[in-house]
Parts: sequence; C-alpha cells; structure tokens
Amino acid sequence: MKVIFITREGYNLPGARIRCYNFARELTNYDIETEVLSYSETLGAKDGEQESQMGVRDKIRLNYMAFKRLIKDKKAILWIQRFNYHSFAPYLTYLFNKNKIILDLDDWEMRENPKYYLGVFPSSKAHYLTRQISKKSIFCIAASRFLEEFLLQFNKKVYFIPSGVDTEKFKPSLSNPGANEIVFSWIGTLHKMEYIENINFALNCFVILRKKYPNIYFDIVGDGIYRDALIQIINRFNDSNIRYKGWILPDRIPAYLNTILIGLLPVVKDTKFNRAKSPTKLFEYMAMAKPTVSSRIGETPYLIKDGYNGFLAETKEEFIDKMQKLIEDSALRERIGKNARQTVEENYSLKVLGKRLYEILNQI
Repeated sequence: MKVIFITREGYNLPGARIRCYNFARELTNYDIETEVLSYSETLGAKDGEQESQMGVRDKIRLNYMAFKRLIKDKKAILWIQRFNYHSFAPYLTYLFNKNKIILDLDDWEMRENPKYYLGVFPSSKAHYLTRQISKKSIFCIAASRFLEEFLLQFNKKVYFIPSGVDTEKFKPSLSNPGANEIVFSWIGTLHKMEYIENINFALNCFVILRKKYPNIYFDIVGDGIYRDALIQIINRFNDSNIRYKGWILPDRIPAYLNTILIGLLPVVKDTKFNRAKSPTKLFEYMAMAKPTVSSRIGETPYLIKDGYNGFLAETKEEFIDKMQKLIEDSALRERIGKNARQTVEENYSLKVLGKRLYEILNQI
C-alpha cells in the first residue's frame, strides 16, 4: 500500500507538518509506503502570507506539474489535505486513473455562511467542491467533532483524528523555569484579523493582572500579514513586559516552551472557523506539561477538563481569575501540567494517532 499526502503548504505550517509529514513518517512504522507532495516544497509554490502573490495561471501550472507526477502511480491512495487549489490535480488523477482518494479536513477554509440555492446548491465554490470530493472519497478524516459532523452529511465513512502532537519532540525539560518570572505565551500565525482580536483580549486581561504582579510577562510568538496591526496594539499598551518574539521555527518551539510557564488560547468569536480547528498549539503546550487557559469554544472543551488538565473560560473576568490562580499557585501549575502531559500521551500523541490511522487504512 502506498499513500501520497498532497498539500499546498510547506513543513513550517502546521497543516502540512502534522497531517502530512508527521502522519506519513508514522505510517512507515507499519510498512506503508508514503510520499508527501507539497506544492510549496516539492513544486516551488508560495505558501502562507505569500500565497496571495500567485495568480490563476500559477495555480494551473502547479496543478499540471502535480498531475504529471500523480498520474504515473495508478495504485497510490491520494490523501488531499484540506480543499484548496491543490485539490484539482489529485481529483483529476482520480477521474483518469480511478485512484482512491481521502479528504482530510483540519480547518474551515470556506465561506462562513454561504447561501443555498434551492436549498441544495451553496453559493461558495469551495463549499460545493469540498462536498463533491468528500462524496468521492473512500473515507474522510476530520480533525474536530464539528468537521466530523459536517462531513458525515456527504460521506458515511468519516473518522475523527485530531492533529495531536509528537510527544517525543515535545516533552518537558527536567529543569523548569523558575518562579521569578511568570511567563504567559500565545503562539500562532497572524494571517487573520481575528487572531489579532484574540491576542488583544488576552493582553487586556494581562495588563489588569500586571497592576498586582510586576513579575509576569506575556510572550507573543508568530508572524503574518497582520503583524503591523499587532505591533500597533502592543505599542498602545506601552508595557515592556509584553514581548513580541516574532516567528520561531517549528522545530525550535519545544526549546522555547521550556522558557514559559502558562499557555493562553483565547477565542473571541464563536464561528465555524473556530469550531472547526484542531487546537495544535494546545496539544503542544500540554505535551510540554504547561497549564493553559483556553476559551470554551470548538474542540477545546472535548480536550480540557476544567481544573484538571487545564482551565476553560468564557468572559474576561473568568480568564483573569484563572490566570491569577496559576500565577499564585506553583503546585497547581505543576499538577495541571502533569495531567496535561498524561492526557496527550494517552490520547493525542502521534504514536497513538498513527496507529489509529493505520488501522483505518488497513480496512481498505
């Protein structure tokens, strides 16, 4: 059996890194031949914030290059990671060669609320084509319960496999940071204004606590097209304990996480996009035995048991209260961190998820 993972992104972006490169590597432990066809790294496409620089002709050319590669392998199973412009080459290969295809969704990359004509046909082309590819797939993979429910409308075989984390790379250091500096952290991309709103919410909670605790710090790690908007917000707070770190390469994130104490994952808006996401950074914080405070939206409430392996919050007041508890109680931080690590080891490690994926593929 051979599985070709097809993504438009490169290794540095979590969708490709976790759900293509990591899954592909894990499946080789079960003697499954794998390959990753990344439009970015294999074919030279732009990704991330630079993807918008490509026009229709560029995307047609890239799909033609991918199609020429894929059409040669008539027996390979084609894993389509999300629906986007890169989906056309594997779909054409399916039409010509009858290769089996799998649609993997770990994000909502369609319109938030498309109109439906005659109650059936969505106004969003991405929404319509996602439905069509899911119907043709031998099965679909969903990274969240929200996406699982969405895909089940079009394919009876949908399996829930969250993004999870490589617990061999992400594991706590024997020497934890001291309590002199209580460092909160937010990590992510800055490609959506919504993320800036989330950070702004967390900053407003943080500055209130700063009046009482001068030894707390807030690190912001990430980069993207809304970087300047974020920097303007940070400058308005005029607080040297708010530190914008910029982009840190994924393989260096474990070392960085050894320098912080608490992860923050606020979500301001309850949208399809937020309900659909598999919380990659939450898995990484937990694997590093870091306590977290997260919004009670989307996939997070399935993962976090409030007060046991993390904290859940909704309002600003609730966020501040739970952040304060973690500031004041080092034993609480340690206990929640240990429970968080145990949770991901038992349920969300790459090893556990790889075995689950192998068992699903083995049914074909």
